[in-house]
Amino acid sequence: MKARRGDLSGPVLAILVTLVLLAIGAAIIAYFVLLGAGPQQGVIAVVGQPTIVKAGSDGFVASVTIKNVGSATIPSSSVTLNIAGTEITISLGEDLAPGATTTLSFSSDSGWSSIATRETVSGALITQAGTLEVVFKVIKPS
Repeated sequence: MKARRGDLSGPVLAILVTLVLLAIGAAIIAYFVLLGAGPQQGVIAVVGQPTIVKAGSDGFVASVTIKNVGSATIPSSSVTLNIAGTEITISLGEDLAPGATTTLSFSSDSGWSSIATRETVSGALITQAGTLEVVFKVIKPS
């Protein structure tokens, strides 16, 4: 094979191909870094063991600690717990920043009699960030 006038030499061709591949790689990385990020949202998770204790003659207090494991702040709003046929709504009180935790205490004046014989009780915790099933450990009085 003879090199013709106007042909590119091997090293020059290798450098051009390398530069083109680097430019394509940089464009792909920029796409995923700048445009490929998902939407920010708050996500709650239960921390520790939620508990229910007797309060008063037939009431109870259900306590659960939640953590915002999402990437956005969960604004202060009402939080509802549906448990043992009872619906209890309280205020979150303050915004829950990403990584922050808070303990919620739900009080009811009735319903202990339907809980007292169980070891655990399932409930639905409804927040602005979504609905989460929570299993509470029943702490019986001694």
